[in-house]
Amino acid sequence: MNQRFALYRTIWRWHFYAGLFAVPMVLVLALSGSLYLFKPQIERWEERAFRSLPVAETVSPDAQGEAALSAFPGARLHSYRLPEREGDAALVHIALPGGKGMRDVFVSPQGKVLGSLDPDKRIIAIDRAVHGQLLLGKRGSWIVELAASWGIVMILTGLYLWWPRGRGRRA
Repeated sequence: MNQRFALYRTIWRWHFYAGLFAVPMVLVLALSGSLYLFKPQIERWEERAFRSLPVAETVSPDAQGEAALSAFPGARLHSYRLPEREGDAALVHIALPGGKGMRDVFVSPQGKVLGSLDPDKRIIAIDRAVHGQLLLGKRGSWIVELAASWGIVMILTGLYLWWPRGRGRRA
């Protein structure tokens, strides 16, 4: 009986330490994951200055892409996002020259460059970096994986602690 009690206390201790490490990480991941659920609404809010534009004399998507590329000489076209609604600016995602990163360029229906955003500085990109790497790069990714492993330890030890042992059986 004493040996079973010692095992129970050891398992309880492992469960406690796993919880100390895993629970704060689970909370951070739950909050950042919850924010990601609102990605369309957040991006729409970020791009509010590029909405409800005049639609007279619209140009083709090719002309919009060329306008974005001419605003950043030497850039390469990466992707083009169609406007969600009539009067919204098109988003042209370009690769800057010399490997200096990417840029989201907003082009009006008339082919005028309205502005640009660094895709790595947008709210959802930062949220994704928090969720996957805790803003620490590869080390943060390792910490997230370690917390997931300790979460598994917490679940297994919790099951052991919870599992009925036949004490106090009623007939």
